[in-house]
Amino acid sequence: MCNEGLVDLLKACWSENPDCRPPFGSIRRQLKETSPESNANILDNMVNKLESYANHLEEVVEERTKQLTAEKTRSDKLLSSMLPRYIADHLMAGKSVEPQGYDMVTIFFSDIVGFTTMCSISSALEVVTVLNDLYSLFDEIIKLYDVYKVHYTCTIILKC
Repeated sequence: MCNEGLVDLLKACWSENPDCRPPFGSIRRQLKETSPESNANILDNMVNKLESYANHLEEVVEERTKQLTAEKTRSDKLLSSMLPRYIADHLMAGKSVEPQGYDMVTIFFSDIVGFTTMCSISSALEVVTVLNDLYSLFDEIIKLYDVYKVHYTCTIILKC
């Protein structure tokens, strides 16, 4: 992010051989050519550059903060969809959750008849759409009862 002329000048100034280093007059001239906006006062120039850098950092921090907030929102939504609301709220607040026992639990396993055949004649997007619709329907049915879904896994490897 630096002017190529400045990079070349810096490399020349770092030369191991003092005879190969440019004289101060040449350095001053090249600096004025590469930074015509700079004035004679090196301190003012340095302060201006530091201020510009600080402003740039503020913009970067603001952008990263927005990204972090968006990611936290997505993470909270995912957590809320996997766990009961009160447990998700406790976890998001950093509180511990006491274990609970349940008298009745139902475990649902599913096998889609003809899935292999469907995959062989459908595009990957069509298969994913069918699965998404199917499991969204399951989610809607679950909402009708006083139950919640802990987790379900569907692993599919599709050749595209």
